[in-house]
Amino acid sequence: MSPRIALLAALSGALLGGCVTEGPFPSLAPRPDERLAIEEPVREAPVVADDPALQARVAALLGEARQGERAFEADHGAAARAAARAGATGSDSWIDAQQALSRVEAARGRTTGAAADLHQLALARAGEAISAADRQALDDAVAEVDRIVAGQQARIDRLAR
Repeated sequence: MSPRIALLAALSGALLGGCVTEGPFPSLAPRPDERLAIEEPVREAPVVADDPALQARVAALLGEARQGERAFEADHGAAARAAARAGATGSDSWIDAQQALSRVEAARGRTTGAAADLHQLALARAGEAISAADRQALDDAVAEVDRIVAGQQARIDRLAR
């Protein structure tokens, strides 16, 4: 072994020897606090009574959406006939079809307004405790109005083509 390597080995051995401590080491056994149960206790959900005001608001918004659907249906037939007769872009028949399409889109405003209000109501009540019946009524109304809005949009898209 070369003298340099021997000197380096002896020096590193002396330095590393200073890292070892003598004496008692801490126990690795579990401490008393580590034996405590960490599971959350089971808590019963509070019983929440039905809210007649919420039910009335949901029913009113659902009724508004259904009235909007009826208005949409009333204008859709005329718009479909005008779209079928539409000629080249800019022609009188094309302009008539565009106006009929605008009337249909305006008629669906009632439905989209009710949908927006229902979604806003659902968001506002999301963080609050409400009864299971109220939650179900709200969710069902949102789903029904969303189906109506999606159906109207699909029909408008077909007319616009």
